[in-house]
Amino acid sequence: MRNYNKISRKNIKCPHCSGKNIIKYGQTSRVQAYYCKDCRKKFTEKGLKNKMYTPRVVINAITYYNLGNTLEESAKLVNRRFKVKVSKSTVHSWVKEFSDICSYSKQRSQVIKRYTTDNIIHAFSFQHSGLTYDFQFHLPKLEMLGSKYPSLIQYLKNMKTRCPSDIFKENERCSQIKLGVNIKKQGRYNQACKLAGFALKACDKNKERHNKVEEFMLINDSSTIACEVPVWYWDKNLDLGVCGHIDLLQIRQGKIYVLDFKPGAGKEKESKVASQLYLYATGFSFRTKIPLQSFCCAWFDENMYYEFNPAEIKIEMKKH
Repeated sequence: MRNYNKISRKNIKCPHCSGKNIIKYGQTSRVQAYYCKDCRKKFTEKGLKNKMYTPRVVINAITYYNLGNTLEESAKLVNRRFKVKVSKSTVHSWVKEFSDICSYSKQRSQVIKRYTTDNIIHAFSFQHSGLTYDFQFHLPKLEMLGSKYPSLIQYLKNMKTRCPSDIFKENERCSQIKLGVNIKKQGRYNQACKLAGFALKACDKNKERHNKVEEFMLINDSSTIACEVPVWYWDKNLDLGVCGHIDLLQIRQGKIYVLDFKPGAGKEKESKVASQLYLYATGFSFRTKIPLQSFCCAWFDENMYYEFNPAEIKIEMKKH
């Protein structure tokens, strides 16, 4: 028999219409199900084990803290936004509990000594081909991790004034070009998967997935330095202009990682996604004068991560 008790927790909203007229509607695989009387749709809440607060509250509290706010400030910000009553000690416990996923917590103490809260994330939007791309970079991580690559630092810092919008109207996008790329797809579960899986718990709609994962990794991961990074160049072999936006840039163990978040990564055709990532890395290498040997490419979701070395791939140049 279903439980139709009215919900007493005010922070539960319908993921379909954001309505608050919610009742309990039994359980699905031992997970509490709900029914929205406003739009007449059922849903389950993506909760965190043994947590009385929603993932959105937990994840945003950690994010506020990693943006340089104190524990008390982070609690106040999340309380004001979600109409809850979280204490600073609770925020501290969440930061400690999820420090293996949110690995930036190890760098935070060093960062707040040198940077103010409003000087950590630098962000602005580009309108390219009728779409909005929210380019962002993490200044402290960029300067700390990218010291070996001064041209990369300058490329990202100067993006706002140097990115030519006309190129993105006239030239081929990396995702639209098919190259003869042959790689052996060998997947593994790694830190990028953990970060994506955690971020997705706070995502109600599919269209939010990319932005949520990118922003979460930029702020809470120890190696992610930028997201939605524009790249453009003229490829002599293809005899055409190539452009695109890199989902995520990381610096790990001295190498630059070009990452693409792909929901359902395991179902992607490796030749197609590898072609796109290869062009990203090649373009970025061209613009920064950093050898392609310094790059790695990968695509991932919350379940699997696939990586290859672009410098080791033999490309058959064929425009799709």
